[in-house]
Amino acid sequence: MVFLFNEDYVFFIKRSEKMPTHGGQMAFVGGHKQSGETDPWIVAQREFEEETSLGREHLEFLGYLPIVMTARLQPIVPVLSKLLITTDEFLQSVKSNGEWDDVVVYPWHDLIKEELWEFAWRNGFTKTPVLYHPIRSGTFLTLTKNFKAHLLWGATAGMVWDFLRLYYGSSER
Repeated sequence: MVFLFNEDYVFFIKRSEKMPTHGGQMAFVGGHKQSGETDPWIVAQREFEEETSLGREHLEFLGYLPIVMTARLQPIVPVLSKLLITTDEFLQSVKSNGEWDDVVVYPWHDLIKEELWEFAWRNGFTKTPVLYHPIRSGTFLTLTKNFKAHLLWGATAGMVWDFLRLYYGSSER
């Protein structure tokens, strides 16, 4: 999974409503490793090229975040990648391979505000907190100019929260 960002923004996709899993949800570009791929960075670069039609030369590898387990107990390796082209160049050049309907370019200055994050309880095998971040209309850039509000939740929200916790320290958030 490509945790894609630059100095000002984090780049999410809104998965296509037609996808068999997680349709319509906010996510990062990513996917499953193929036979012979052992390095998550290699997988992330391939997935970036496949899902955006942009070349891997537009990515700078910065490292990995802790593995995140999905609700279905699938491990996700977040690969931190800095976007090496401008936000405008990205929005003018990116093309979907059909797995996503839109790109949501969300500013760091809203993500880092702890008061904008919320949680609820999920009752499954055990009672667990679910972290989420409402992305309000008018607070982001988008490819399709659809500025409808979104909800960042699940594994994607967990990865962002992990990054913020690691980057800004381990103080109470």
